[in-house]
Amino acid sequence: MNFEELLREVGGFGRFQILTLLLLCFPRLLLPLHFLLHNFLAAIPGHHCAIPHQQQFANLTKEEVLIINIPRDFNGAFSSCEMFSEPQFHLLRNSSLELTNVSVQSCQYGWIYDQSQFISTIATQVKLQISFDYLKNHNKKGE
Repeated sequence: MNFEELLREVGGFGRFQILTLLLLCFPRLLLPLHFLLHNFLAAIPGHHCAIPHQQQFANLTKEEVLIINIPRDFNGAFSSCEMFSEPQFHLLRNSSLELTNVSVQSCQYGWIYDQSQFISTIATQVKLQISFDYLKNHNKKGE
């Protein structure tokens, strides 16, 4: 006796079998959404060091405050894990100057995240990527 004959013996494919099939298919439709959720929750938005005493820079634009407080990386973007030990006001006149003998330190006061794309993610709340980015950048420099 094969399955089709057994099914015919017990009354065929009825309401119970249809309900069971639908109940088993429902989680299968939601499961891919659960796996895609991590792509959005674990995103790492752009970030830079928080700058202390920003009220002393009240007459400067946000871009100018970043220029004098945050060094640029090898791509020309602001570093995400380092800041100058002291503000470099001479960069306001010429931001393309080659910096030599400038003291740079890791972020001391936390980070500011770009919230234009994501308001909050796991990475911004736990701040796990910062130590990873810092180690990755220092390994590239050979330090």
